[in-house]
Amino acid sequence: MEGYVKSYSEKKGYGFIHTEEYGVVFVHKSGIKEFGHFGLQKGDHVSFELKETSKGKQAINLQPLKSY
Repeated sequence: MEGYVKSYSEKKGYGFIHTEEYGVVFVHKSGIKEFGHFGLQKGDHVSFELKETSKGKQAINLQPLKSY
């Protein structure tokens, strides 16, 4: 699945991804693949998998996609 970073706070360790299919999806720093190797910025294009939690859908295995 792909989407764009709507917001992300390094300090808080979480943010939100906008997707065409599911709208806004939560992401926690633990769901970022290779955490620490890149910082999420608003508008970044990313790929991820969805996990259903008790609080709703959450993005996991998040990775940046290169823009050309």
